[in-house]
Amino acid sequence: MVDIISIFIGSVLILMRDFIAAMVANASPVFLNRGTPIDRGRVFVDGRRLLGDGKTFEGYFLGLFFGYTVAVAESLLLNDSHYIIYGMMGALGALVGDSVSSFFKRRLGLKRGAPLPIVDQLDFYIGAAAFMWLVGWRPPRISYFLGAALIIIIVHRLTNYLAYRLHLKDVPW
Repeated sequence: MVDIISIFIGSVLILMRDFIAAMVANASPVFLNRGTPIDRGRVFVDGRRLLGDGKTFEGYFLGLFFGYTVAVAESLLLNDSHYIIYGMMGALGALVGDSVSSFFKRRLGLKRGAPLPIVDQLDFYIGAAAFMWLVGWRPPRISYFLGAALIIIIVHRLTNYLAYRLHLKDVPW
């Protein structure tokens, strides 16, 4: 049992090292409760909003600011300049991934805040990994990527519940 716990904790630490800037960028917009919608109220050909009121310029800027700040701090702390590039791209990718998810949720007719299990938990992770991949980041093996996805689902659910309890989010998912 101790070995399983050690492996889990080690895996979480490696995941945090690789994705902390993306996680921070993804979580930061929740601290704003309003802003200028990126889609500016525009609708798609289906008559539904492109992204909705939840994706704002201010949220993107806040997410990028905190994500980039964490990337720089991590790079300095680990004395590895790769983490600036990976972190910045991961932060941007996290926000883009979340926006892509919002676009498809609107196409499905889901309102802001409506749950879309698994997609809600992994959209930012897949976006971050894709953007990091573009600048040379590679997971050590596919099992890392898949295991990290499982950990992300758990951590995402816990942090969203915490944000809900702190009245930062209207829903616990």
